[in-house]
Amino acid sequence: MKKEEIKPLLKLQEIDDEIERMNRRIRRIEEEIGEFEKELRTTRSELENMLRREEELTRLIKETKERIEQEEEMLRRTEEKMNFVRKDVEYKSLLREKSKHEDNILKLSYELDELEEKLMDLRKRLEERRPVIERRINEIEEEISDLYEEKKLAESKIKDLKLRRKTEVESIDKELLSFYEEAKARFGSKIVVQIEEGICPGCGMKVPDVLFSKMIKENSIERCPNCGRYIYYRL
Repeated sequence: MKKEEIKPLLKLQEIDDEIERMNRRIRRIEEEIGEFEKELRTTRSELENMLRREEELTRLIKETKERIEQEEEMLRRTEEKMNFVRKDVEYKSLLREKSKHEDNILKLSYELDELEEKLMDLRKRLEERRPVIERRINEIEEEISDLYEEKKLAESKIKDLKLRRKTEVESIDKELLSFYEEAKARFGSKIVVQIEEGICPGCGMKVPDVLFSKMIKENSIERCPNCGRYIYYRL
Protein backbone atom coordinates (compact mmCIF):
# COMPACT_ATOMS: atom_id res chain seq x y z
CA MET A 1 0.00 0.00 0.00
CA LYS A 2 1.18 3.52 -0.77
CA LYS A 3 1.90 5.95 2.06
CA GLU A 4 -0.58 8.45 0.61
CA GLU A 5 -3.38 5.90 0.99
CA ILE A 6 -2.73 5.25 4.66
CA LYS A 7 -2.46 8.88 5.78
CA PRO A 8 -6.24 9.55 5.59
CA LEU A 9 -6.74 6.50 7.81
CA LEU A 10 -4.24 7.89 10.28
CA LYS A 11 -6.13 11.18 10.36
CA LEU A 12 -9.39 9.30 10.86
CA GLN A 13 -7.79 7.27 13.63
CA GLU A 14 -6.56 10.43 15.34
CA ILE A 15 -10.07 11.85 15.24
CA ASP A 16 -11.58 8.62 16.60
CA ASP A 17 -8.94 8.43 19.34
CA GLU A 18 -9.73 11.99 20.35
CA ILE A 19 -13.47 11.25 20.36
CA GLU A 20 -12.88 8.22 22.57
CA ARG A 21 -10.60 10.25 24.84
CA MET A 22 -13.30 12.89 25.22
CA ASN A 23 -15.93 10.20 25.85
CA ARG A 24 -13.73 8.69 28.58
CA ARG A 25 -13.34 12.13 30.10
CA ILE A 26 -17.12 12.64 30.03
CA ARG A 27 -17.63 9.29 31.77
CA ARG A 28 -15.07 10.27 34.39
CA ILE A 29 -16.72 13.68 34.81
CA GLU A 30 -20.06 11.95 35.37
CA GLU A 31 -18.44 9.70 38.00
CA GLU A 32 -16.89 12.74 39.70
CA ILE A 33 -20.24 14.55 39.64
CA GLY A 34 -21.86 11.50 41.21
CA GLU A 35 -19.20 11.39 43.95
CA PHE A 36 -19.58 15.10 44.67
CA GLU A 37 -23.39 14.87 44.70
CA LYS A 38 -23.16 11.99 47.18
CA GLU A 39 -20.85 14.05 49.40
CA LEU A 40 -23.20 17.03 49.01
CA ARG A 41 -26.18 14.98 50.21
CA THR A 42 -24.18 13.67 53.18
CA THR A 43 -22.90 17.14 54.09
CA ARG A 44 -26.33 18.74 53.82
CA SER A 45 -27.82 15.87 55.79
CA GLU A 46 -25.39 16.50 58.66
CA LEU A 47 -26.47 20.12 58.95
CA GLU A 48 -30.16 19.32 58.45
CA ASN A 49 -30.03 16.63 61.14
CA MET A 50 -28.43 19.04 63.61
CA LEU A 51 -31.00 21.74 62.86
CA ARG A 52 -33.83 19.22 63.08
CA ARG A 53 -32.47 18.00 66.43
CA GLU A 54 -32.25 21.60 67.66
CA GLU A 55 -35.87 22.14 66.69
CA GLU A 56 -36.89 18.89 68.39
CA LEU A 57 -35.05 19.74 71.64
CA THR A 58 -36.54 23.24 71.64
CA ARG A 59 -40.01 21.73 71.26
CA LEU A 60 -39.40 19.16 74.02
CA ILE A 61 -38.12 21.87 76.39
CA LYS A 62 -41.22 23.98 75.72
CA GLU A 63 -43.52 21.00 76.29
CA THR A 64 -41.67 20.01 79.48
CA LYS A 65 -41.94 23.53 80.86
CA GLU A 66 -45.66 23.52 80.09
CA ARG A 67 -46.06 20.19 81.88
CA ILE A 68 -44.17 21.54 84.89
CA GLU A 69 -46.46 24.57 84.95
CA GLN A 70 -49.49 22.27 84.77
CA GLU A 71 -48.17 20.14 87.64
CA GLU A 72 -47.39 23.25 89.68
CA GLU A 73 -50.91 24.53 89.08
CA MET A 74 -52.41 21.20 90.13
CA LEU A 75 -50.15 21.18 93.19
CA ARG A 76 -51.33 24.66 94.13
CA ARG A 77 -54.98 23.63 93.83
CA THR A 78 -54.37 20.49 95.86
CA GLU A 79 -52.73 22.51 98.63
CA GLU A 80 -55.70 24.89 98.63
CA LYS A 81 -58.10 21.97 99.01
CA MET A 82 -56.08 20.66 101.94
CA ASN A 83 -56.85 23.85 103.85
CA PHE A 84 -60.58 23.14 103.74
CA VAL A 85 -60.94 19.40 104.26
CA ARG A 86 -62.15 18.12 107.61
CA LYS A 87 -62.04 14.42 107.20
CA ASP A 88 -58.82 12.57 107.77
CA VAL A 89 -59.42 10.24 104.79
CA GLU A 90 -59.82 13.17 102.39
CA TYR A 91 -56.76 14.84 103.81
CA LYS A 92 -54.62 11.74 103.32
CA SER A 93 -55.90 11.39 99.77
CA LEU A 94 -54.96 14.99 99.01
CA LEU A 95 -51.62 14.44 100.67
CA ARG A 96 -50.89 11.56 98.31
CA GLU A 97 -52.02 13.69 95.38
CA LYS A 98 -49.74 16.50 96.55
CA SER A 99 -46.82 14.09 96.81
CA LYS A 100 -47.53 12.80 93.32
CA HIS A 101 -47.46 16.30 91.83
CA GLU A 102 -44.24 17.11 93.68
CA ASP A 103 -42.63 13.93 92.36
CA ASN A 104 -43.77 14.74 88.84
CA ILE A 105 -42.38 18.26 89.12
CA LEU A 106 -39.06 16.92 90.37
CA LYS A 107 -38.87 14.31 87.60
CA LEU A 108 -39.80 16.82 84.92
CA SER A 109 -37.25 19.30 86.30
CA TYR A 110 -34.51 16.68 85.91
CA GLU A 111 -35.70 16.00 82.36
CA LEU A 112 -35.74 19.72 81.63
CA ASP A 113 -32.16 20.14 82.90
CA GLU A 114 -31.04 17.25 80.73
CA LEU A 115 -32.79 18.59 77.65
CA GLU A 116 -31.40 22.10 78.15
CA GLU A 117 -27.90 20.67 78.57
CA LYS A 118 -28.28 18.69 75.34
CA LEU A 119 -29.54 21.77 73.53
CA MET A 120 -26.63 23.83 74.82
CA ASP A 121 -24.12 21.19 73.64
CA LEU A 122 -25.84 20.92 70.28
CA ARG A 123 -25.83 24.68 69.74
CA LYS A 124 -22.15 24.76 70.61
CA ARG A 125 -21.50 22.06 68.00
CA LEU A 126 -23.65 23.94 65.51
CA GLU A 127 -21.68 27.10 66.10
CA GLU A 128 -18.46 25.22 65.33
CA ARG A 129 -19.66 22.98 62.51
CA ARG A 130 -22.15 25.14 60.62
CA PRO A 131 -19.59 27.50 59.01
CA VAL A 132 -17.42 24.51 58.06
CA ILE A 133 -20.37 22.61 56.58
CA GLU A 134 -21.75 25.61 54.68
CA ARG A 135 -18.29 26.40 53.29
CA ARG A 136 -17.89 22.80 52.11
CA ILE A 137 -21.38 22.85 50.53
CA ASN A 138 -20.40 25.96 48.54
CA GLU A 139 -17.13 24.31 47.47
CA ILE A 140 -18.90 21.15 46.31
CA GLU A 141 -21.55 23.12 44.42
CA GLU A 142 -18.78 25.06 42.62
CA GLU A 143 -16.96 21.81 41.78
CA ILE A 144 -20.17 20.31 40.36
CA SER A 145 -20.87 23.47 38.36
CA ASP A 146 -17.32 23.43 36.91
CA LEU A 147 -17.64 19.74 36.01
CA TYR A 148 -20.94 20.32 34.21
CA GLU A 149 -19.30 23.15 32.27
CA GLU A 150 -16.35 20.90 31.38
CA LYS A 151 -18.76 18.17 30.27
CA LYS A 152 -20.62 20.67 28.09
CA LEU A 153 -17.36 21.73 26.43
CA ALA A 154 -16.34 18.11 25.89
CA GLU A 155 -19.69 17.31 24.29
CA SER A 156 -19.32 20.33 22.02
CA LYS A 157 -15.83 19.19 21.02
CA ILE A 158 -17.13 15.69 20.25
CA LYS A 159 -19.78 17.24 18.02
CA ASP A 160 -17.08 19.16 16.11
CA LEU A 161 -14.89 16.05 15.87
CA LYS A 162 -17.77 14.03 14.42
CA LEU A 163 -18.28 16.69 11.74
CA ARG A 164 -14.55 16.51 10.92
CA ARG A 165 -14.81 12.72 10.84
CA LYS A 166 -17.68 12.87 8.37
CA THR A 167 -15.61 15.06 6.08
CA GLU A 168 -12.54 12.82 6.43
CA VAL A 169 -14.48 9.64 5.70
CA GLU A 170 -15.57 11.01 2.31
CA SER A 171 -11.95 11.09 1.13
CA ILE A 172 -11.16 7.46 2.05
CA ASP A 173 -11.45 4.48 -0.30
CA LYS A 174 -14.59 2.50 0.59
CA GLU A 175 -12.77 -0.84 0.82
CA LEU A 176 -10.10 0.65 3.06
CA LEU A 177 -12.74 2.37 5.17
CA SER A 178 -14.65 -0.90 5.51
CA PHE A 179 -11.51 -2.62 6.78
CA TYR A 180 -10.90 0.21 9.22
CA GLU A 181 -14.45 0.16 10.62
CA GLU A 182 -14.40 -3.62 11.02
CA ALA A 183 -10.99 -3.52 12.70
CA LYS A 184 -12.11 -0.68 14.93
CA ALA A 185 -15.15 -2.70 16.04
CA ARG A 186 -12.80 -5.58 16.81
CA PHE A 187 -9.82 -3.81 18.38
CA GLY A 188 -11.31 -0.54 19.53
CA SER A 189 -8.19 1.46 18.67
CA LYS A 190 -4.71 1.26 17.10
CA ILE A 191 -5.83 0.13 13.69
CA VAL A 192 -2.88 1.74 11.92
CA VAL A 193 0.27 1.60 14.03
CA GLN A 194 3.92 2.48 13.80
CA ILE A 195 6.07 -0.55 14.45
CA GLU A 196 8.57 -0.33 17.28
CA GLU A 197 11.72 -2.48 17.39
CA GLY A 198 10.09 -5.15 15.26
CA ILE A 199 7.08 -5.44 17.58
CA CYS A 200 3.50 -4.67 16.54
CA PRO A 201 2.17 -2.16 19.14
CA GLY A 202 -1.36 -3.41 18.50
CA CYS A 203 -0.98 -7.08 19.47
CA GLY A 204 2.51 -7.08 20.99
CA MET A 205 3.77 -9.85 18.68
CA LYS A 206 7.12 -9.82 16.90
CA VAL A 207 6.91 -9.20 13.17
CA PRO A 208 8.88 -11.71 11.05
CA ASP A 209 12.39 -10.41 10.33
CA VAL A 210 11.89 -10.65 6.57
CA LEU A 211 8.78 -8.48 6.73
CA PHE A 212 10.39 -6.02 9.10
CA SER A 213 13.46 -5.71 6.82
CA LYS A 214 11.18 -5.08 3.85
CA MET A 215 9.36 -2.32 5.73
CA ILE A 216 12.66 -0.63 6.59
CA LYS A 217 14.16 -1.03 3.13
CA GLU A 218 11.11 -0.18 1.04
CA ASN A 219 9.37 2.04 3.60
CA SER A 220 6.21 0.06 2.85
CA ILE A 221 2.86 -0.24 4.58
CA GLU A 222 2.13 -3.86 5.53
CA ARG A 223 -0.36 -5.95 7.51
CA CYS A 224 0.62 -7.56 10.80
CA PRO A 225 0.61 -11.35 10.20
CA ASN A 226 -0.78 -11.89 13.69
CA CYS A 227 -3.59 -9.34 14.16
CA GLY A 228 -4.08 -7.92 10.66
CA ARG A 229 -3.51 -4.28 11.59
CA TYR A 230 -1.78 -1.96 9.14
CA ILE A 231 1.80 -1.41 10.30
CA TYR A 232 4.47 0.99 9.10
CA TYR A 233 8.03 1.79 10.04
CA ARG A 234 7.98 5.47 9.14
CA LEU A 235 5.95 7.76 6.92
